[in-house]
Amino acid sequence: MLNIKNLSFVLLSAGFLSISLGSTHASAATDVTQLFSVYEEACGYVDSAKSNNAAKTYNTFKNSFIAHKESTTKGIYNDTIFSLKKHYVIPAPYKNTIVSITMKKGDTYSSDSVTYTVKFKDATYRKKPISHLEIYVVPNSDVFYDALYLKTSTQGLKPHFKYVQFDDEKLGAHLDSAKKLILCDGIVGSYK
Repeated sequence: MLNIKNLSFVLLSAGFLSISLGSTHASAATDVTQLFSVYEEACGYVDSAKSNNAAKTYNTFKNSFIAHKESTTKGIYNDTIFSLKKHYVIPAPYKNTIVSITMKKGDTYSSDSVTYTVKFKDATYRKKPISHLEIYVVPNSDVFYDALYLKTSTQGLKPHFKYVQFDDEKLGAHLDSAKKLILCDGIVGSYK
């Protein structure tokens, strides 16, 4: 004879067991420190193979979704036009960490500006969770930046960053703990 009381207990216990087993297999965050290592290399201004490779990795990622082309009339340069690639393919190590990529034209500073926003999920930079990446460009100007936003402060990151002295200017990333961001005024080799 089937004992309903014992069967319900067994099924209920099996359900709790499967729930508890499922929770132990939660996905771990993806470490994307290598992708953003160019920020630590003075935004690519350090003269070394490590810095060049870091800039190449970052720019390959960035150019996987950013399109730009020069506009000319009768062979005379007009401007550079930026857009979001329609069928972009993010490099394999990073594609599962991205929720969305958007592009917005114009802001209060310039109607010509272009802002790309890459939102991340379950991604970390030096064990700090990442919120998003913002890439800002005003075409045909020297106004541009790449900013990595963290979910926590930048506290403890400064020792990893190198800076290069060029004339009276110190080149490299700016860490802003209050705004939770790491900012490069452009990355060497972008948009080639």
